[in-house]
Amino acid sequence: MSDPNSLAGKTAVVTGAGRGIGRAIALRFANAGADVAILARTETELSEVAGKIKALGVRCHMGRVDLTDPAATGKACGALVSDLGNVDILVNNAGVELELRQVADSDPEKWWRTIEINVLGTYLVTRFLLEHINEGGKIINMSSAKGLRASAQQSSYTVSKAGLHIFTECLANELWPRKIDVNNLIPGPVATDIFNRERRPERYTPEEVLEKFKDELPPDFPPQERIKHPDEVADLAVSIASQPVGGPTGQTFSLARRPI
Repeated sequence: MSDPNSLAGKTAVVTGAGRGIGRAIALRFANAGADVAILARTETELSEVAGKIKALGVRCHMGRVDLTDPAATGKACGALVSDLGNVDILVNNAGVELELRQVADSDPEKWWRTIEINVLGTYLVTRFLLEHINEGGKIINMSSAKGLRASAQQSSYTVSKAGLHIFTECLANELWPRKIDVNNLIPGPVATDIFNRERRPERYTPEEVLEKFKDELPPDFPPQERIKHPDEVADLAVSIASQPVGGPTGQTFSLARRPI
């Protein structure tokens, strides 16, 4: 476990922080002493997370926003900087997987919406916050092994994560003079509502997902893989965010249990 005060005095921004991996990262950052700005689309989820963050004795800024809307995203970024000040850590976690079918059967609207949220959203938040990120800051982009290896389905998600992977490398090349490190985090399969393939109305909790697949992995996963709890991803995010100035940049950190 990382130093419980490793992020004391830091200000972090986490997108997609209302549930799943983003929620876990936001709470873990707060538990490590950081003030946290949380951005997402669902106000009820944001309010619940904000309450938990404030209960840990740190500041929290909550922003409900569609990250694919440039004007709204710029306004949200300005508001969080006005409230919490400059940023030390940015976690671009918001992402979706809306179109699962092969290209010939895909819905063009869902295909493009996936690209918008996963790539454009990451770009816009980064673009509007860059001038407010302190020297020595950290940017962590939530990537996927699917962005490094093509499959026969989920082309929109795969393309979006491939673009995000290269975006990380571009940023790393641009920002090293400011001593800002930019890295990818590949979580591997994580116990989130992404496994709600039957689309039941109630979202799965991490514990329900882990129980569901305790004896058998979902199809297409290698036998050595396992589904992780979101808290495990949050621990790795804290470790990356806690690296000293001049640490790794342009790299990929992974919790996957297979070569990628």
